[in-house]
Amino acid sequence: MARSRRVAVVENEFERVVKDRLLRTLFQPIVSVESRAVAGYEGLIRGPAGSILESPEALIEEAYRQNRVAEFDWVARASASRAALASRLALGDLLFLNIEPLAMASQCPPDLWPDIAEAFGRFRIILEVTERSLDHDPRTLFEGIDRQRLGVAGLALDDVGANVKAMAMLPVIRPDVIKLDLKVTQNTPSREAMKVVHFAYEEAERTGATMLAEGVETTRHHEVVRALGAPLAQGWLYGKPTDDPAPVEAHDVHLSLMADLGLADVRSPYEALGRQQISRAPRDLVRSLAGEVFRHGLHLVAPALLVMLVPGPEMLAKSHLRVLGQTARRQVITGLIGAGIPPVPAPGVRGSWEHDPALDGEYAVIAVSPSTAVAVLARQADPTRSEFYFGVIHDRQRIMCAARCLLRRLGPQPGSG
Repeated sequence: MARSRRVAVVENEFERVVKDRLLRTLFQPIVSVESRAVAGYEGLIRGPAGSILESPEALIEEAYRQNRVAEFDWVARASASRAALASRLALGDLLFLNIEPLAMASQCPPDLWPDIAEAFGRFRIILEVTERSLDHDPRTLFEGIDRQRLGVAGLALDDVGANVKAMAMLPVIRPDVIKLDLKVTQNTPSREAMKVVHFAYEEAERTGATMLAEGVETTRHHEVVRALGAPLAQGWLYGKPTDDPAPVEAHDVHLSLMADLGLADVRSPYEALGRQQISRAPRDLVRSLAGEVFRHGLHLVAPALLVMLVPGPEMLAKSHLRVLGQTARRQVITGLIGAGIPPVPAPGVRGSWEHDPALDGEYAVIAVSPSTAVAVLARQADPTRSEFYFGVIHDRQRIMCAARCLLRRLGPQPGSG
């Protein structure tokens, strides 16, 4: 009974906070590691002082519990925008604002838009995508990324290293800023931290993304971050969150905050081959080549992806489903797309089929991890489906284009909330 009363109290308080727009915003400095000069700020949301929902963790937990994430996210963004506009921040200052993956493709309530639009026009906004629910609904996530990128200076991926499945999404999201979780900053040189750092190095080298280290609370943490080569950092060592942020000092870092996005998105995986040499072979040979990719899949270690597209049931074997299921149990993101594929083709495997003519007759098997990038991409060469044009590639950039194309087709798993 006591628990039900507490739940009711929290629900009523959340309704009051959201309906009456009672969120507050504090600003935590982001600094240049070398000079310690303030390069920008992150807006941090708080509930009313003294409220049962004062902490950001309590607020977001209740938003997810009530399935009101998008609504809460817009209220939070508007609160941060109003606070920034009322502060001493100057035109063009760098401002990081959090955004929940589940809210990225949603529409802004009309009463909140004026403040948000003004702030986004005045400051250099980096939308910081949280790791929560990052792999929950890839299709909606990428729709949101497409929409949000147009109006901001860049995208950041938050808490990289906190969640292994979220890390697997890093290469396909292509953030402009990679924010290393405080576990990396504070646990270096542990094996777990080094694994995350290597993964971040690889992405930064490939795209030009900027690394930002979180959780710098001591001089030792600062020295670790400097040794790792992260240009930007934030944490209590550099200043506690404040409601009165001073204008930014280090403006030159702005120039490094846009990753090279590389190849444009493709309509189908086969297009990622580009001018790569393409061969023609019988169906069985193409399936045998794909079998080698599945053998890679058996040894994939998260963070990783294993995704498959089939034109019809004749290209799908029981062994494929077995490997996908085994891989999913190791926290690897797995997906299977094709005509007649059920929502859950194997335990832990996400299935999908919404007809898209661009995918007609195509076959793809893609495996990606920090140490592996291989794909067989094929298209039917004749109406009998007996032969395929195909290519086998190891070019990570092209493979990620193909993987992103397929992930866009995967929605949430049934029963995932």
